[in-house]
Amino acid sequence: MRLVILGGHDRLKSKVEEMAKRYRLSIKFINQETQQNIDSALACADWVIVFTSLSGHNMVKLAKKYAKDRCIFCHSHGVCSLEKKIKELVNEVK
Repeated sequence: MRLVILGGHDRLKSKVEEMAKRYRLSIKFINQETQQNIDSALACADWVIVFTSLSGHNMVKLAKKYAKDRCIFCHSHGVCSLEKKIKELVNEVK
């Protein structure tokens, strides 16, 4: 499963990489609008998790444009809330 995470602090990246290995997912972590290939990452993603408090308006618009019904909006931005969302997705797919 391919997952894109929009928003978040730089220090979250190492935790995201650990979760990707643990749950055997392909996770792309995008925390800045200036990063290239946001469009292609969102178009190829099975699911998009958006940290609403840490994402710019343009990033949210792009997520809605490309992912529509595959977007999950997370209002808290901690590691625990991210892992909870990932567990829900993995269990839903099984």
